[in-house]
Amino acid sequence: MAQNSIGLPDVINYPKLVYGAGLQSWDMKQDRNGTMYFANNEGLVSFDGHYWSLYPLPNKTIVRSVEIGADHRVYAGGQDEFGYFSPDQNGTLRFTSLTGLIPEKDRSFGDVWDIVNFKNDIFFRTPNKIYRISNGVVAVYKASSEWSFMGICQGRLYAHDYLHGILRFENNTWSPLTVPNLLGTNDPVTAILPVGGDSMIVTTLKNGLFILHQKGFTKISTAITAQIQQNRIYAATVVNDKWIAQATNNDGIYNRP
Repeated sequence: MAQNSIGLPDVINYPKLVYGAGLQSWDMKQDRNGTMYFANNEGLVSFDGHYWSLYPLPNKTIVRSVEIGADHRVYAGGQDEFGYFSPDQNGTLRFTSLTGLIPEKDRSFGDVWDIVNFKNDIFFRTPNKIYRISNGVVAVYKASSEWSFMGICQGRLYAHDYLHGILRFENNTWSPLTVPNLLGTNDPVTAILPVGGDSMIVTTLKNGLFILHQKGFTKISTAITAQIQQNRIYAATVVNDKWIAQATNNDGIYNRP
């Protein structure tokens, strides 16, 4: 029996031959005009609803992350490279590197896994350093062990370091939360999501989901969360005020209240 598809949006699959880039995309964002941008193995990919375009980085490395800045520039992070794309007088995107702002001793950093626009500053997360670009000036924040996550929740900027757990960016510094770190020292945080009040859901790659509140962490333990944990949560996002979606390494996407 066919399913009733009335009211459901169309799902369109675009094969590699159509979008003309690498097999794997790592991140995506949408700008104010509706154009989609994808961090792809072969560069930055854009799609305006009709046409696909590919913009490789100057060093031809994988683009791992993308963000739309308050200045409407498209920020992209590759390997030992980050900067922004902006249109030239013909409307073609051109890349401007920002690595020249970095002190020479900090210019080797590997992959840029997260980019966040926070209070008009741009933050780039690499495994060992977080770079903050503010009014053309760069600040470098080195990890105590390794930065595994960075993102905004409830209007605040958070990052995860294996040694110190979750830290919050305040007063130009990263400060650990004043609760015991129960996340383990070898399990990366993959998302921090709002759930109402001052509480947040923290997803981890290996150990499932936690509620973070003023008193600390509480593990979420149900049959479905055990199944999700087994399949490893690679990313998660808020769908609406009742649902969150969790992408797993081994079993697709779970949508749960």
